[in-house]
Amino acid sequence: MQVGIIGLGNLGTALAQLITGNGYEVLGWEHHPAVVAEINARHTNTRYLPDVALSPHLVATDRLDELLAQSAAVFVTLPSAFIRATLGPLARHLGPGAVVVNLAKGIDRTTGQTAYQTVSALFPQHACLMLAGPAIASEFARGLPTLVVLAGGSPATMLPVARLLDNNHFRARFSNDALGVELGGILKNVYAIGLGFFDGKQVTSANFRAAYLTLALEEMARLGAGLGAQPETFFYLAGMGDLLATALSAQSHNRRLGEQIAAGRTVAEIEAASGLLPEGYQTLRLVLLLAEKIHVPAPLALGIWHVLSGHATAEGFIDAFVRDFISA
Repeated sequence: MQVGIIGLGNLGTALAQLITGNGYEVLGWEHHPAVVAEINARHTNTRYLPDVALSPHLVATDRLDELLAQSAAVFVTLPSAFIRATLGPLARHLGPGAVVVNLAKGIDRTTGQTAYQTVSALFPQHACLMLAGPAIASEFARGLPTLVVLAGGSPATMLPVARLLDNNHFRARFSNDALGVELGGILKNVYAIGLGFFDGKQVTSANFRAAYLTLALEEMARLGAGLGAQPETFFYLAGMGDLLATALSAQSHNRRLGEQIAAGRTVAEIEAASGLLPEGYQTLRLVLLLAEKIHVPAPLALGIWHVLSGHATAEGFIDAFVRDFISA
């Protein structure tokens, strides 16, 4: 089976390494010509996944139309902000019977659609699945044990995709709650920023961290249920598992944003240095808007936004957490 991966960043390259290791040929599309050239010439991707020798069964391309036409399964690992612009003009090239698997996590600021909803709308004639869970790319690329959730289709549709992924260190389990699986992946980025505030201020107490993550998970489940997801989804891999992995990982871009803000840098300075802010920042305002629309309180998310927007400090967020949540 020819497998296509759209976006050879950190996650896409690690996914390609996983699938080629399982014996499949992978064609990967990437926007940056230098990345395409390096993968094909040297079988490395030092920009996004350094120190990992890539399989020669991964071929990189800049021809997205050809990838779509040739692939029986397509994995989308783009930043959510680029999905519509990248895939929209070429979606018609996807061959009949192909399945699309979305791994992007975000909300379109123009339409209000989630990444999975956007992908499904772009490929209305194809089966579209959602894949999420605690999967730090640099870890599973090196063979560390990883368990994720696949949702959005019948078991008969999801099983061939699971076969591409499953081996002795990576497994995909099934869910019938695609919305909840996706929202878990979207919302955890927001709350990982908040934990970064604690870390940036050297508040390393295990008690503090446990209390914060527990209340963050409760807020995630409340928001998810208000948006139509199953609350129990958030207490499994795509909710609790993904939150713990992202919030506690030193490699988390969202947690790192919180740490930098707590250290005194501004959002503008961070964006100028990195070129792109992490998904948690991009979706936070929309999450708060949705919370308002469905009449679900989200005080932690609101507090995180007040810090990021400059209306409060990281110290103020931590003090408010102790005063309003722990002392209540």
